[in-house]
Amino acid sequence: MFISKINRKLMQFRGRLFRYNIHVDNNFDSLDLILKNQSLSVVRFGDGEFDIINGKSIPYQIYDKDLAKRMKKIILNGSNSKLLVCLPDIFKKMGRYNKYCKNFYYGNFFYQNRKILKEIEKNKVYGSTFISRPYIDLKDKRRSKVYFEKLRQVWENKDILIIEGKYSRSGEGNNLFSNANSVSRIICPSKNAFFSLRNIEESIKIHAANKLILLMLGPAAKIIIDDLHCQLNNQMIDLGHIDSEYEWFLMGAKSKIKIPHKHTAEFNYDDNKVKLLANDSFNEQVVDQI
Repeated sequence: MFISKINRKLMQFRGRLFRYNIHVDNNFDSLDLILKNQSLSVVRFGDGEFDIINGKSIPYQIYDKDLAKRMKKIILNGSNSKLLVCLPDIFKKMGRYNKYCKNFYYGNFFYQNRKILKEIEKNKVYGSTFISRPYIDLKDKRRSKVYFEKLRQVWENKDILIIEGKYSRSGEGNNLFSNANSVSRIICPSKNAFFSLRNIEESIKIHAANKLILLMLGPAAKIIIDDLHCQLNNQMIDLGHIDSEYEWFLMGAKSKIKIPHKHTAEFNYDDNKVKLLANDSFNEQVVDQI
């Protein structure tokens, strides 16, 4: 235990030595851009995607060479008029975040991803991955309520199509999407969704008409949006773990608490323990299951 603690401190110290000239707009500015330009699709890259790029598997996606190559290309190509590419907002003002969050990025992320981060430095401004992580990692959570109210404007009075894993159940049991005009869902594999890419994309094409498309599907979401955002007229937004963040916000959580009836962010090995609720309203929203 003592040696492990020393090693952790050394990793954090080493991470603090790495500084990257990467500009990431904060989550409010990124959200403003999404609201202003409703033809702009969004992909978000977090630590899991960077792990795959570095040749590692993650709990819900086995490493795949083609997946890693595609994701790296999307990051290095950066944003354009049709696609906002987002990175973690961690390259300045780290004092905003709690101890756990800072220790993670200083102790792991900065050093382990030093090669690709140096390549990213050559590019322009990125949006914030934390558009879907606006609560639990912040020290001062007072603006989270304002942020969620603004985020919900993205789908207010719109017909939305949610692309998610079997256990995600985004919005179930809360009012996250209650202001949408309608909700439809395509349910995908909870793990290794990238290997079902063609079937998922074909289903989206069938059900996409006149809908805002929200994806909560890990690394696969990035490739789906990259493939389809120019083929379809729909705005497509990668929202990842937004449901867990909203649940924690509603309960006033100070730490990450497992939600028993659906997938919870960072509890990545517990899907086999999730007890899905019998929910006729949810089932009626499902238009396809891959």
